[in-house]
Amino acid sequence: MHNSSDKPWIGIPTRYHAQSEIVGQIRHYLDAVMDAGGIPLLIPTMDSPSVVRDYLDRADGILLPGSPTDIDPNLYGAQPHPKLGKMYPERDSTDFALLTHAEKANLPILGICFGVQSLNVFRGGGLVQDIPSVVPDAVTHDDARHRIRMEGEGLLSELAGTRELEVNSFHHQSIERPGRDLRVVARAPDGVIEAVEDRTGRFVVGVQWHPERGWQDNEFSRRLFSAFVQASRKSKFRVQ
Repeated sequence: MHNSSDKPWIGIPTRYHAQSEIVGQIRHYLDAVMDAGGIPLLIPTMDSPSVVRDYLDRADGILLPGSPTDIDPNLYGAQPHPKLGKMYPERDSTDFALLTHAEKANLPILGICFGVQSLNVFRGGGLVQDIPSVVPDAVTHDDARHRIRMEGEGLLSELAGTRELEVNSFHHQSIERPGRDLRVVARAPDGVIEAVEDRTGRFVVGVQWHPERGWQDNEFSRRLFSAFVQASRKSKFRVQ
């Protein structure tokens, strides 16, 4: 057990005006973070970097959660695909403000689903805008489960303890071109990128699946959140 003063604050952007998100899906992230020993810090999504900065002074780690929206293709130099979903510019703006701060302060980052896509675009990478339309012989990624295979050595491979495993899947977009200092560490059978890590050894991890869903019964998910919170705790005391 850790004293409350030892616990790191984990900044999590949330669409504060959407009550269904607050009481529904976002709760899974909060529970997983708290179980791992962190304190969730909910950050309202808005197009106001100055307001976001007020929250960032307290954050020791950044968790970018999923979203029912898609990132604006203009942010990665692409034309909108006909199957592009709805966009929410405030979320894009908030994520980028959080990532800018996290990079400058060398904070741990965990991106989940939309969050890993946001991280990738922030670092100059591109996205597959609609997997069923673009990826040949794609497996089902939207509201499904499928296998993934780890590639190379790294944190996720170590935490998983195996080369192949099954994950949940709730997305129609994915990383197409990895961004700066991001290396691919897992793929689906159809080649879709499922996870990336920072090449420099920093705790910057992005996964396309949702480890916060059913984390209580998944040892890999618990290890991932624990590793993230531990890295954030080290960041907390390094900054101080």
